[in-house]
Amino acid sequence: MTRRLLTVLVLVASCSKASDEAKRMQASAPPKEVEPPADLSIGVTVDGSAEAPITAQTLRTVKPDFADAERRAWLIPTLVADAAAAGTVIEASSPSGVSLKLVHPTADGLEPVLFLTRRGDVIVSAVDPKDPFPEYHGRGGRLHRAGDQLPHVGPVAKLAISRAAK
Repeated sequence: MTRRLLTVLVLVASCSKASDEAKRMQASAPPKEVEPPADLSIGVTVDGSAEAPITAQTLRTVKPDFADAERRAWLIPTLVADAAAAGTVIEASSPSGVSLKLVHPTADGLEPVLFLTRRGDVIVSAVDPKDPFPEYHGRGGRLHRAGDQLPHVGPVAKLAISRAAK
């Protein structure tokens, strides 16, 4: 009986240790060169009319407005010329229906961008053109910093552009 009890205790201890190790395993590092998802297709409407979608090929051929070794970001007006006028409203929606409305530019001088993260996610965010990749970016909880406080939505399924009345 004591031998069985000892065997059970050893098994329980070894199982809990393995699960603790699994909890501590780090996620795989992002790839060196990030490409947009091959099946990327973001629907675009301008004042209710359908336009050509933004695809992976679009992002490969259009030079990003902001880039560093790990990230790339395109101003929405760079990808959709009809969004260039001041006062234009850009509504980005995710496949689950979550949406974010941004005015170009925002009252704080932020610009709406399509952002390719270092993990290959495509999101819409607002960035400060003077500092598009702030020091905290990508380091949310590290050292108890607040992380990215700018609005964003992702993944992005569609962009609805509403131009300012003339």
